[in-house]
Amino acid sequence: RSVAQDAGPHGVTSNAVLPGWVRTPMAERSAEAEAGQRGLTVEDIWRERAALYPAGRVVTAGEVAEVIAFLASEESSGVNGEAITVALGGMW
Repeated sequence: RSVAQDAGPHGVTSNAVLPGWVRTPMAERSAEAEAGQRGLTVEDIWRERAALYPAGRVVTAGEVAEVIAFLASEESSGVNGEAITVALGGMW
């Protein structure tokens, strides 16, 4: 928020996007490591991660990208200094 306060007078907005689990290559490596440590399959780990969300699935990269695209658009000019969670209603 301090960046938003400092840059706001210059017409610059600053926000944070906080995604939940997204099945990316990095998250896949995390799932592989966790599966190995716990003696589970990678799919078991992803099922557990999906169960954290009311929707029963993890967030997609596209869903996160849509929020970022909105924040980069003129339509978001009134959004500044916010932390926007993209987590399908999951509780953190």
